[in-house]
Amino acid sequence: MSVQSMPAKTGGKLRGLLALCGLAVLGLPVVSNAAVMQTTLDKLLPGGSTAGGITIGDKQYSNFSYSSTGSAPVRAQDVNVRISNDANPQQYTLEFTFGMDAFPGERTDLVIGYDLNVLSSDFINRAGLRFNGSVPSQGVGDAAASVVETVSSRDGSDVAVGAPIRDTEVLDVFNDGPGRLEDSNSDFLALNLTRSLHFVKDIIVSSRPTGGYVAISVVTNTVDQVPEPAVISLVGFAGGALLLRRRRA
Repeated sequence: MSVQSMPAKTGGKLRGLLALCGLAVLGLPVVSNAAVMQTTLDKLLPGGSTAGGITIGDKQYSNFSYSSTGSAPVRAQDVNVRISNDANPQQYTLEFTFGMDAFPGERTDLVIGYDLNVLSSDFINRAGLRFNGSVPSQGVGDAAASVVETVSSRDGSDVAVGAPIRDTEVLDVFNDGPGRLEDSNSDFLALNLTRSLHFVKDIIVSSRPTGGYVAISVVTNTVDQVPEPAVISLVGFAGGALLLRRRRA
């Protein structure tokens, strides 16, 4: 139950306890109301109308970069960008949509990078990658869709929970059609608490001369957030103190 939804008498007691703990009333990290922002990648690049980046809730997406090479390069203006926290206030979603495919003998590569910064006292503790890559028409040779994404700390600190200690980790998804290598359309990474990350995703569609048709049209990044540990501890203390007062009463 939130402070706002508590009975007036109980809510007043909790506010008083939070104030004693050094927290301002309603000063806990707050995510903005459900929000969606949409644009195209070219506007986020240097010289674009929103080159300074996009801020939604307490997340700032900035310093976008882009390149595309191969048989059918994808133009930045043809990459739609959608950032939202409408599905889950504790999860932010960055979605890229575009048309990218390869016929036998073709290969196309699309590389997108960006920085993500948290502007509040919250932390990022998990990152995810998903895509809809598929090989609907197989040939006798190899064809595959893949995304390999590096997730890096911006201060050189250890990125992921557990060993080994390194400032860059990899998320990857892959699909080469049924009956071949194991396909995985999603991947997730548990992170050490951080407020700043750098992402670079390499999106590839490739088909050998004897391969089939391969396509990707959606690539999605998610980040989950948690409050600052000190805030959680103080809220827990305040709640425990309130419960103790109730029992004594």
